[in-house]
Amino acid sequence: MRGRAQYLIVFCAFLLALAALCFWAGFGFALVISLLLLAGLVPIALLAGHRYVNRWYVVAEIVALVVALAISVVSGSLVAWIIVGTLFAMDTLACSALVLARGRGGMRAVTRNLLLILAALGAGTGAYAIAAAVAPVPSCGTATVGRGGATTPEAAEAGQCFVASGESCVPKTLTVRATGVDELATHRFVIVADSDGQCHFTDSVQYGPPSDPSRHSTSYTCPALTDQIGAPGEQQVQLTQCSGAVVPGVAAPVIPLNEYQPLPSPTPSSG
Repeated sequence: MRGRAQYLIVFCAFLLALAALCFWAGFGFALVISLLLLAGLVPIALLAGHRYVNRWYVVAEIVALVVALAISVVSGSLVAWIIVGTLFAMDTLACSALVLARGRGGMRAVTRNLLLILAALGAGTGAYAIAAAVAPVPSCGTATVGRGGATTPEAAEAGQCFVASGESCVPKTLTVRATGVDELATHRFVIVADSDGQCHFTDSVQYGPPSDPSRHSTSYTCPALTDQIGAPGEQQVQLTQCSGAVVPGVAAPVIPLNEYQPLPSPTPSSG
């Protein structure tokens, strides 16, 4: 009894550590470990569980799998592969339940432990997904762009932070407040990580005359950042390939990268 209690304590500690590791490492780690565990669970559950089912169920199952595999190979249809995967999943769950309910010895213990480990992986990954959904996205700060594109060192630092994060697809936000001759705009740029390891950019902008700077609003979803040609000495990038037409002027999704002061306008000579 004492040895069994020690085993349970160690195994529970292992499950907690695994769930914590999944929470820390994220979805990719959990997916790889889950696939490796399923590679062991599926044959064990099927071999051990089929002894408890009616032989006609086994025959129908084999026929269905052969037909689905043949259709998927011949047609290359994704639907057929989904059917095959669904059949394997349903059969694995049914056989696992039978092994747990009627099985004895090592097969039952191995099946139970594999299912518990998968449950720990699911708990850790679910906690990671919830935390990622509710956690605030870190900010690179605020960049101000004055008339003629004038910027400060602080604005350049904020813009460089956002662009560097975009190159490595690290979620960040940036607020840009731009001032034109007769228009003000406030942009909120966000780096959004995609499931394939890439990312895209969004911009929610409000703009309007100085008397009502939030009169208009629009948003862009853009997959790329492109260097812009500005005045001599001015460095900036713009969100490009956006869904929807970009509003020109200060409402365009432009991000400053360096400190810049425009040359003063020449004063007309008298006479």
